[in-house]
Formats: sequence, structure tokens, C-alpha cells
Amino acid sequence: MPDPLTAHTGEEDGTVIPRPASRRRIRTRTALIVMGIAAVTVVPAMLAAPLADASPVMMTAGVVGGLGCAALPHLCVARQPWRRHGPDARFLTARTWTGPRTIDLHALRSVRTWKEVHRGGATTYLVVTDASGTRLSFTGTKAERLIRRYAVERARQTPDAQPIRMTRLASADLGIRLLPRLLSGLRSLLALERLVVLVIGPMMISAAIVSR
Repeated sequence: MPDPLTAHTGEEDGTVIPRPASRRRIRTRTALIVMGIAAVTVVPAMLAAPLADASPVMMTAGVVGGLGCAALPHLCVARQPWRRHGPDARFLTARTWTGPRTIDLHALRSVRTWKEVHRGGATTYLVVTDASGTRLSFTGTKAERLIRRYAVERARQTPDAQPIRMTRLASADLGIRLLPRLLSGLRSLLALERLVVLVIGPMMISAAIVSR
């Protein structure tokens, strides 16, 4: 079995994305997106500061920056269709907003989760990271079955498997351990507050710049 730390080093048939190039591309694109959000939040507010009424510019810049911050966690969300390939179909490649990413399902290291509240309900995202540090986020029952198979069932069947860190919330979302009803309700409330903070934060930054 290949060393999971070098499993992304690439093959002649192109079935695996080279790990160094993939991670470098992801970091570069993510940094550019973050810089763009910061520029949208700060630059208009600085230019509008001398105006008699800078509130329209401040509000617009703050809202756009806030929506950008709220969208940041979606950069690693896997967009279907996914592609399974490699020995025993151990690699999964999916498109994301920062380009294609490949994870090694045989070398998962962590599973966590986050919930996003929106009009009409909420969406739960399961985030997995493999031994190379590549991260992908999934939604839906198909993803839950896949992650449960490799993060729980395969780990139990493989005596020499590396331990996988799984948060309490991820265990609940995968149906391994139920959450107390009170904690489940509190989680939904915190998810809503998280979204509010991500949207309001840039607005407050713009307001602070304008008021200087």
C-alpha cells in the first residue's frame, strides 16, 4: 500500500492530482479571494470617508464584504459529480470553487462538521481532511454514507489504521452518537449567530473606517 503522505504525488496516467501543485493552487486562490473581500470592505469605505454622507457606500461595501465572508467556508465544498479513481477507488476528486481537489479516503485524519442556517431550513456540511492536509466538504446522504464507510467502518476493520479525529457534532451527524435535544437546539442557534457575525463584522469595519 502506498504511503498516505505521498499518495498524491501523481501518476503517469494523470489519475491523481500532484499534491504540491494542488495545495499551492488552493492556497493561492484562497488568498486572492480573501484579499478581494478585504479590498471590497476597506477601500470603498476609505474613499467615501470624506463625503458628507458616506453611509450608502459604507453599507454597500459592508454587505458585500459580509456576504463574501459568509461564502468563504464554501470554498472547499465538493461539487458533484465526484470522481473515484486509483487503487481500490481510494482517491476522490471533486470540483470546488478553488479548483479540483483530491483526497485519499484510505488516509483520512479528521472529520468535523458545520451547519449553515438559511431560509427554509439548514444545511449540514461534513468536512474531511486526509494525511496530506487536503480538505473537502460534503453534503447529503450519499456523502454521509461514504464518510461513515471510510472514517468509521474501515477504521474498525483495519487494525493498523491511523486514528481519525472526529468531533462530537460529526459523530451525531453521521448517526453514531445522538446529541441531547437541548444541545441540538443550541447548535442551530449558534449556527445562526455565526452567520450574523460573518455578515455584520465587515459592516462594522466599514463603519469604523468611515467614522474616523
